Amino acid sequence: MSLNLYEKVAVAAAIAILACSTQAFAQSAPASPTTETAQTQPAGSGDKQLTPEEQAALEAAVIKASQNPVGNIAIIPFQNNFSYGAGPYQRLQYNLNLQPVVPIMLNPNLNLIARTIIPIINAPSAAPPSVCASAYGCPSTFGIGDLNPQFFLAPKTKPNALIWGVGPQFLFPTGTPSALGSGKYGTGPALVGLIMPGNIVTGALVTQMFSVGGDPARAPISTLFVQPFFNYNLKHAWTVFFGSSGITANWTATPQQGKWLVPIGTGLTKTFKLGDQPMQLGVQYFQNVVRTTNAPYGNIRFTWSLLYPVKRGSALPPS
Repeated sequence: MSLNLYEKVAVAAAIAILACSTQAFAQSAPASPTTETAQTQPAGSGDKQLTPEEQAALEAAVIKASQNPVGNIAIIPFQNNFSYGAGPYQRLQYNLNLQPVVPIMLNPNLNLIARTIIPIINAPSAAPPSVCASAYGCPSTFGIGDLNPQFFLAPKTKPNALIWGVGPQFLFPTGTPSALGSGKYGTGPALVGLIMPGNIVTGALVTQMFSVGGDPARAPISTLFVQPFFNYNLKHAWTVFFGSSGITANWTATPQQGKWLVPIGTGLTKTFKLGDQPMQLGVQYFQNVVRTTNAPYGNIRFTWSLLYPVKRGSALPPS
């Protein structure tokens, strides 16, 4: 897979625009009342100089919060996915997912977590190799996929209790060109639950999408998405991941197409600062142990995430 000059400029522009907005994004993020509030800012610390032990505890709490889908932290991840063996001729597909996450405090005991998935796709041609070997070749299809905003109402929970959030998700047919999208409007429920004992953050995100309108000539949507995750946090800000990039069941698919896509994988992430900016670099590999027709065999993912921990002057007492 290769990008022409126009495609490279388009991707660079999208990244630059989003990156330039991160400072305002972080400043507008309000305080969050989830259980890790007491961890992300020590009680009464204000702007005082932290001891090495307090600093280490604060950094560990930020890392764990970044692994919590309804955590007390604003995040802008740039998720680069290279999927091999895609399509009828087993070609390479590239997908950049922009997934900004913003916690919004509704009251001292309830947060609204806003998460939006913006896919930028370079899909390989489905033409046979004989055509691609011609003088004209087989160019890939580059553009933006369907927009998928998700919202989670996340109540404040007691320390070491189950952390959870629930709310609606939506789908907008923004695919341009249209071949990169579903052509449908959609909605459905979204639910996440997790626990964070010691060095571990583990849980699952579950969503169900139903189409509710759009192009009548396009296939209806009824899709289940389950994303289990297990993170173990090591010393020196390293994290080992085990889980899935997203187990998907397409309930409208025929038996010939296959209903289930089951990727299983592992990865490694490093959290660090560049200047005063906390960020993460990670790499993950997923093998599709169950595949739908024309689905890729596997996926290599490189992620760069900008972190904006929510700052508080004091910690909330346990509920």
